[in-house]
Amino acid sequence: MLVSSRKRLLIVGHGMAATRLVRDLEEKSPGQFAITIVGDEKLGGYNRVLLSSLLAGESDEASLGMQDQSWYRQHDIQLIAGDAVSGIDLGRQSAMTESGLKLNWDYLVLATGSRAARLPIPGSDLEGVMTLRTLQEAKQLIARSRDAGNPESDNEAVVVGGGLLGLEAACALRARGMQVTVVHNESWPMNRQLDGEAGELLRRTLDQRGIGFIPEANCVRFESDARGETVSALLLADDRRLPCTTAVMALGIIPEVSLARQLDLVVERAIVVDKWLQTSDERVFALGECCQIESELFGLVAPIYQQADILSAVLLYKATTGAERISPDVDDHASVLPHYQRQPLPTRLKVSGVDVFSAGMMASPDNSAPLRSMAMRDGRTGHYRRLWWRGNQLVGAVMFGDIGDSSHYLRLIEEGCSADSSPATLLAPSTRVAS
Repeated sequence: MLVSSRKRLLIVGHGMAATRLVRDLEEKSPGQFAITIVGDEKLGGYNRVLLSSLLAGESDEASLGMQDQSWYRQHDIQLIAGDAVSGIDLGRQSAMTESGLKLNWDYLVLATGSRAARLPIPGSDLEGVMTLRTLQEAKQLIARSRDAGNPESDNEAVVVGGGLLGLEAACALRARGMQVTVVHNESWPMNRQLDGEAGELLRRTLDQRGIGFIPEANCVRFESDARGETVSALLLADDRRLPCTTAVMALGIIPEVSLARQLDLVVERAIVVDKWLQTSDERVFALGECCQIESELFGLVAPIYQQADILSAVLLYKATTGAERISPDVDDHASVLPHYQRQPLPTRLKVSGVDVFSAGMMASPDNSAPLRSMAMRDGRTGHYRRLWWRGNQLVGAVMFGDIGDSSHYLRLIEEGCSADSSPATLLAPSTRVAS
C-alpha cells in the first residue's frame, strides 16, 4: 500500500484568512500538503468586509468572493463545512468534529476568527437585536427592512456603535428606507480614526442624510413589544427612549480563542503568535482575527492577507526542511523568511458615499514629545485634511471630502519618508507625485 508523503495540514476555520492561506499554498507549491479545512458555517469562505455593501443593496452575494466548491475538489482539498471542531488532542495530533469525524494532522492552523461583541444589558436577546457578522445576519437584516417603505409600518432602526462598521450598517439600513439613529459612547463618530473636526463634519453629513447621531450615550436596556418577544425600543441612561423594530450592535469583535485555551496555548487578548505566526507549540499556528502579534489585534483585510502570505512560506519551509520552531537563534533561514511587520492601516468609509480617509497616528503612542499637525479647510466645499509629523517625518493623515491625495500620503507614511516639502505645500491639494 502506498503511503502519501504529503504533510497533513488541518485548518480550523474557513474565513478570509483560511481561504487566502490555501490559495497561496496551492499557487506556491501545488499538492505539497494534504489539506483539510473545517468551518462551522455551511457556506464556503467569503469576504465579510462586503456584508455592509450587500446590506445596502450595492452588491450581491456573488460579489462576496465565495470560493467555488469545485475549486477545492480540483485541488484535492477536503472541505468540511457546517461542522465545528469540538476538541483537539495535541499528543495524538488529532481533532474531533461535532459530528464525530476524527481528523489527523501534522500541522495545525487555528483560523477561528472572532465573534461580534454584544452589550450585556437586559433585552439583548430579544428578536430584532442583531449583529452584522455573517451572511445569514445580513440576509435577516435585509428581510427586516423590506417593508420600510410601507407608511403603515413602524420601521425604525438603532445602531449601537459609531465606529466604521456601525456607520456602514446605519448607512445601509438608511438606503433600505429605514429611519436610523446611531448611538455612540464617544463624542464623535469614528473617533479612533478621525480627529474631532473631521468627526464633526462626518456627523453633520450623517444628519443631512437622515441618520441621527447621539454621542456619549450609555445604553441601559432594550425594551420589548407587548408580547415580550421583539425589540421595541432602546432606553438610554438619560431616560431617552429610542423606538426601534431593529437594533444592530456594532461594538467590535472578540477573538475566538476557546480551542487555543483548551490546548493550553499562550493566550492574552487573543492567541499569541510570533512574527512567523507560530504559537507556543511549534506544530500549531494561528492567523487572522483570532491571533495577536505582540499587542496588535487584527480586523482588517490587509494585515490578515499579509499573515496568510507569511504562513504559507513558513509552512512550506517547515515541510521541506523538517525544521521545528523557526527562530533567529537556531535557524539560519529565519532572517530570509518573510515575517510580519506592522503597517499603517488606511481606513475608508465604503458604503455611505462619504469620502473619508485615515491612516497612521494622530497622537504619540509612547508619551514622548507630542506630534505636530497642520490642517487645511475649505469652507465652500466642506473639504478638510490634517497631517501629523514626528520631527520631519509624516506619520498620520485624516481627510474628509477630497481624498485624492490619500495614496500619496499613505506611501509617505508606509515608507517612513521624510516630508521634504514644507507642511503647507504638502497639505495643498493635488500634491500627488509619481511613485
